[in-house]
Amino acid sequence: MAQRGGRGEAADPGFQDLVREDLKTGKFRPVYLLAGDDTLRIEGVVEKIRKDALGASGAAFNYHVFRGDQAPIARVVQQALALPMLGRIQVIWLKQADHCVSDADSQAALEKYLARPVPETILIMSSDKADKRKRWVKLCQSEGWYFDFSPPTGEALMQWVLKAAQKENLPLAADQARLLVELVGNDLMSLKSEIDKLALMVEDRGRALSADELGEIIMDQAALEGYEITAALEPGRAAEVLHTWFRLAEWGRSAHEIAPLLLARIRKGALLAACREEGLRDGEIASLSAQNPYSFRFLEPMVRGMGVEGLARGLTTALEADRQLKGSPLKPELVIEKTILELCRQPGPARPRTARPRKD
Repeated sequence: MAQRGGRGEAADPGFQDLVREDLKTGKFRPVYLLAGDDTLRIEGVVEKIRKDALGASGAAFNYHVFRGDQAPIARVVQQALALPMLGRIQVIWLKQADHCVSDADSQAALEKYLARPVPETILIMSSDKADKRKRWVKLCQSEGWYFDFSPPTGEALMQWVLKAAQKENLPLAADQARLLVELVGNDLMSLKSEIDKLALMVEDRGRALSADELGEIIMDQAALEGYEITAALEPGRAAEVLHTWFRLAEWGRSAHEIAPLLLARIRKGALLAACREEGLRDGEIASLSAQNPYSFRFLEPMVRGMGVEGLARGLTTALEADRQLKGSPLKPELVIEKTILELCRQPGPARPRTARPRKD
């Protein structure tokens, strides 16, 4: 199988470049450095190289996986210099490569191999943090072996979610994809897991889910992430919030999970309400608070129901609940119920201030 190097380009190539070139043509380089925390796509690339390079039977003898926090680089280089067993090529995957290339000796050993890589070996190194100041990383860049695997963001992430759902025959709409990202974050592994869960629901029901049904399921998951329990926060609505808490508990959520989540939601709502009262627009608030403006729609009912003063009182109540969970003799479940009742308590009339007696 032909292998090749190639001088680096001005910008570091990434996942799409690797798919378009090496994975499509089957012409693999002797070394790969896959840098970034896009774990899902890194694993997919390694698996594709392993299958295409070794075939169905070659992996039994000629596929080797090392972890940088467990194996010294000398052991990895030793295996890379060895000839394949009963085959023409071997594939080595060194995970967390930066962990075992940390001192001068280990860097020198790796650089020596990179200067003259073995044609019968495909050495794949992956690293969350590849320091571009180090010589071995620069060498990978200059030879065209460095690939940037940072997770997609923005519209690219939305397209990834939609394509992943399409592969599972899920009619996911753009708004639903955004909601999934808001709930899960930009970790592709976690997003894929959520999409797989939806696919299992389809399999269990024995039919395709409509876009409306998917939307209801995703919103139901949003409730389980804490939005519903704060959306219902309003004086006089304690019964609804308690019902949501009981439902969360049935789904396995503990008081120790819900209390900090409740506090975080109230804190975000209080910040949003206070900034709006100061005349700031939502885009400005999102920029200043490092929040996604899309998430404000989930805070909106709580902001309307509690108001600025109610949210300020709610912050104090939620903080007290957090303290009680850590040091109160009450059961955690009772602390949450007591907190909900306090948050939804109707504010009494303001007490008139009594004048202090004058001191003559």
